[in-house]
Amino acid sequence: MDLNQHLTEARERILEEAKKKAELIIREAEKEAEVIVREAEEEWRRRALEEENRILEEAKREAALKISEARRLSRLKISQEMSLIIEELFKEAEKELDHLDPSEIEKSLENLLTESLKYVEKPRKIYVSEKDVESMRRILSKLGLGNVEVAPVNIKGGLILESESGILVDNSYESRLKLARRALIPLIRKSLWG
Repeated sequence: MDLNQHLTEARERILEEAKKKAELIIREAEKEAEVIVREAEEEWRRRALEEENRILEEAKREAALKISEARRLSRLKISQEMSLIIEELFKEAEKELDHLDPSEIEKSLENLLTESLKYVEKPRKIYVSEKDVESMRRILSKLGLGNVEVAPVNIKGGLILESESGILVDNSYESRLKLARRALIPLIRKSLWG
């Protein structure tokens, strides 16, 4: 075999080996590229899922805050409406005091005086509304307390008793309504709204 031919064959063998090595390197590179692409896709999916979860959690927190605020506002509104309703009830009760029968008023004054006398040893003066002055004088005369002074004062009804020592017993309708309000509001709330 001649040298040229030998060189040609050697060159073809070297080229063939180089081709095989190149193809092997290409296959290896393709496999590595596939692994890199797959890992990149998995990483992208993982990050996308994390971002989706983060967004969902944030949306849930925002929704919970909005629901909480809405509940707070609705409780506040309900409480305000309840207070208005209760206030209306007491206003109606006050209006009813203006329409009491005179005999009921006199009986009420006598009961309030009897109750007030439990707290005062020697009454000096009794304050009543202008319209109740004569009724109170009759009651005092009936009870043997004609020496007690009766004076008008700006109240809806009831009485304020003053002792000789200066002690005041306020049994006016206004003060009794105030006491009733404090005692009854929790009961009314419970009765109306459970």
